[in-house]
Amino acid sequence: MNVYEELSEASRRTILKELLKGPRNVSELVEQTGLKQPNVSNHLARMRAKGIVRASKDGRQVFYSIASADIEDAVRSFLREGEDEVFEINIAESAKEYAKAAIRGDEGKCAEILDRCLKARLTILEIFQDFLGGAMATVGTWYKVEAIDEAQEHMASAITERMLSRTAQFFGPRSRSERSAILGCAPHSWHVIGLRMINDYLRFCGWKTQYLGANVPVDSFVASVRENKPDLVLISCSAADSIESTLELIRSLTELRSTKQDFLVGVGGGAVLNYPHAFRDAGADFSSRDLKTFALEALPEIERVGRASGDWNDAQLNGLKQKATLDVSELETAND
Repeated sequence: MNVYEELSEASRRTILKELLKGPRNVSELVEQTGLKQPNVSNHLARMRAKGIVRASKDGRQVFYSIASADIEDAVRSFLREGEDEVFEINIAESAKEYAKAAIRGDEGKCAEILDRCLKARLTILEIFQDFLGGAMATVGTWYKVEAIDEAQEHMASAITERMLSRTAQFFGPRSRSERSAILGCAPHSWHVIGLRMINDYLRFCGWKTQYLGANVPVDSFVASVRENKPDLVLISCSAADSIESTLELIRSLTELRSTKQDFLVGVGGGAVLNYPHAFRDAGADFSSRDLKTFALEALPEIERVGRASGDWNDAQLNGLKQKATLDVSELETAND
């Protein structure tokens, strides 16, 4: 579902504007909007199928209303009187404005800036990586140079996770897939926003996902994979002190695959980029440096092979392809 796509059509915009006043039946909407009854009914059916409006019965009457508070906020934002329509937006400037609001804890301002990006019809990749990802990269830089403290960094991260949920309200699956994925982090790995973006992007692509989140014990992670039998396991490793536990997890998953359970293992995060060969030696099939690399390079190949044969050995994936041995001293240095 993309609320802003629906609002781009004049008749649906008129109907939603009327529903902001409260529940209405078809006859009331016809009278109050001036639209023809078949037109109103068709638009309502479309928006109901997309989860934008909902229907409830009162006796023999069916009343329609906006489906959620988040969608109502988006409609109000789009239709706000006196506000110029936004068709272009400077993503970098918007990300910086968002970052400043996030470290202040101004969640309302963050939502307002996000809604401007949605209204400008940015793609889901642009919103995730360039806007929200860019904002959090700025927050991370401010934290590293001690311009902000840990509490502010955590607050910005928490707000951004909620903004990811808000974004997911507006981008429904563009297709349906029988493929499934499990995503999570090994022990001592806490940075999950990039992984959460990939999870939500996979759902947008129609995949079934299970998002385990941060700091998952290795045994629990492996048990989830064993029980749910996914096609793809994605692991994030951003910090040096989580390298060893991530390698242990990958080795355990590789052992599980030796029992004929077939799935791909992908990894990403700053630690993977710094020490790629260690993860390949442990058994990872590929790495992606960011969401766009995964979405534009790895995922299409995974889906191609899955449709053709399901034999993941046929996949020509980017990233970790050449085996090499990582000097143990490098890992010891990284963990210091």
